Amino acid sequence: MKIHPDAQEGLVLIGDLTVPFYDTGAPYDARPTVVLVHGTGGSASTHFRTLFPMLTTRYRVIALDLQTTNGELSLGYLSAQVSRVIDERAPNQGVHLVGYSLGALVAADLAADRPATALTLTLVAGWVRAGTQQKLRNRIWQRLFETDDNLLREFATLTAYGPPFLASKTDSEVQALIEARQFPAGIAEQMKLNRDADLSDKLPKVLAPTLVIAGSYDQMVPDRQSKLLFGGIANARYAVIESGHAVPQERPAQLFQIINEFLTIPEAFPRGQVQERIHI
Repeated sequence: MKIHPDAQEGLVLIGDLTVPFYDTGAPYDARPTVVLVHGTGGSASTHFRTLFPMLTTRYRVIALDLQTTNGELSLGYLSAQVSRVIDERAPNQGVHLVGYSLGALVAADLAADRPATALTLTLVAGWVRAGTQQKLRNRIWQRLFETDDNLLREFATLTAYGPPFLASKTDSEVQALIEARQFPAGIAEQMKLNRDADLSDKLPKVLAPTLVIAGSYDQMVPDRQSKLLFGGIANARYAVIESGHAVPQERPAQLFQIINEFLTIPEAFPRGQVQERIHI
């Protein structure tokens, strides 16, 4: 499924690696550029299929499909892909980075290493390093991945969405969510990175105005973990959306609203500010 009718699709080469990108930029398009970085097991289309077109109403939007490796995976390996796409598609300009889940860690890693590139940084359902609950879920996920794909789909659906969202669905709709869940090549390496990644040394280097967004019902990344991310970045503000981990799927309009407000007038969100609930 094409992510957006106006999006150019192409590949950026990094050595032997090919990274797909999607870019709504057109000649003489002077709008600010937003770069979207997806999370574990996802793609630009699966994680941003609703948010992407909303953002295109006001911004040039670039997204990419992160590529994994059969060996050790690192945040630097993934952030280098984002950097290369930015350099190819939006050279010599600052961009607004938006990262979701593992993509939040990748975006923060890039912002720390390339402060001139990140005009702002929005981190959705991210964390600094995995806590006990995250590691436990990760171990259960790994065992199911090795033994029972069907049960893993149920477990992943249960933990991805918030209870109110699932309660709003019929049994057949929940079953459709379960059956639609895929485990693409490289997801095991991404899950290992979820467990092992640590941004502690990078966060002091993040200079961009940053918005940290947590889901109040997030079972994958409890909001206390996102608060550690918020506390580790000097120029950060924090908001909670009533959602599970799948914020872009559960609450895309709310997510667009708060991102747009932040990008339009960053100073309207003073650093250190905490908004416990965002409604639309």
